[in-house]
Amino acid sequence: MLGRSATRFHTKKSLLGCGFVARTFNQGQGPRSEQDSESNAEHATHRKNKSKSGGSPPMKPSQIMEEHPEHDPAELGDSEGVHSSTKIEPARNPRTRDGKVKQMESHIVALARGITELDNDRKRLQAQVRSARSGSWVTKSSRQIREELSSLEAAMRQWAENYSVAEIRALDSLPIEEKDAILERLGGYCAQVDWTTLIEKAPTMADKIPALLMQALLAKDIFGSIFANPFFAFGESKEPSTAHSSQTLSYLYASMLEVNKEEAHIWRSQTLRLLATPPPNSVHNAPLRAKVEAITSELAVEFLAGPVQLLFRHRNDSWAIQRNQELYQLYHTAGELAISLWTQRSFMRCYCMDELPVFRAEHPVMSAHALHRQHGNDAKLDGKNALIIVHPAIVAFGNEYAEHYDLCKVWAKGIILVDEHA
Repeated sequence: MLGRSATRFHTKKSLLGCGFVARTFNQGQGPRSEQDSESNAEHATHRKNKSKSGGSPPMKPSQIMEEHPEHDPAELGDSEGVHSSTKIEPARNPRTRDGKVKQMESHIVALARGITELDNDRKRLQAQVRSARSGSWVTKSSRQIREELSSLEAAMRQWAENYSVAEIRALDSLPIEEKDAILERLGGYCAQVDWTTLIEKAPTMADKIPALLMQALLAKDIFGSIFANPFFAFGESKEPSTAHSSQTLSYLYASMLEVNKEEAHIWRSQTLRLLATPPPNSVHNAPLRAKVEAITSELAVEFLAGPVQLLFRHRNDSWAIQRNQELYQLYHTAGELAISLWTQRSFMRCYCMDELPVFRAEHPVMSAHALHRQHGNDAKLDGKNALIIVHPAIVAFGNEYAEHYDLCKVWAKGIILVDEHA
């Protein structure tokens, strides 16, 4: 009995010393990982009861494609851990003993995770109180960010469903070259560039294809033009790199990243916070606000002039005016949200076809489109190729303390139409 207790004590100590393991993203790298520091206390308590974390924990970028076993929460409250009498029966056999040890190990890890997340939540709330008192910037929790991104995706989906043609045969009169042009515009979001082949791969969903393509076109433009670059409001598109003009903020930011990643992210965050704050004792808006409104309106106009117009349902002028006004509002909402996320210390990236070419039900950053009627971790689509990335995955690196940029957390899962006939 003394030997077994010592073994358990040693196991608990080694588990708490090694950190809290979570699988992470990126197929090419292999840094370490830890639990999401921004999950709220309610989720942390839930994790205590279920022996696993809720939401989307931060993960290591190199291992997100791997699977990891989950333990049955019903087994964690094992009777061996509660001594109801002075007489303790020995384990019946080594297999039973090892199984109970593993259960207790899992329980220890879950409790440690909960304690860590409660402490992180406490720090974040204390920082928010200090910010409120000083009038400085208040950060968003990961839960709030996920909710806002989910609302944006729902609005984009609703717009596409409302204003796209209802049936695929409504596009029969279009020249095949024009329909192929739609797919060419969806490079990185659609696996096919041939219209006929695309329809053949989704025969039962053919009438839904126009709305799916319209949402994918909208997602690619919004996330590629707005969310991909923290300085989009200054007319700088695509991800920051030294390929940008040396006169741009993107070039300056990318150059800083090569020298000191943490300080570069702090500079980017602080610069946008200052620009997003109205001058003191002034009736004017923040200087960045007008720029966001102007650039998002320009992007919306350019989008309407593109191949998406081939998918529009035509009724009358008032219908078209309402459609365009709703689109302007979508772009403006996306711009405001993107700025609020880029003012965080975390760094975000959007993942589409290049990063998510094959579907897996248990993949932390992807989910099958609702048309597949997939429930839970149903593996019927596992291993099949992605056909259309209807909405990209949004993955954030680092935390609000400008730390752990080798760890990531999922802010939004990618929504994928899978090639069921592959």
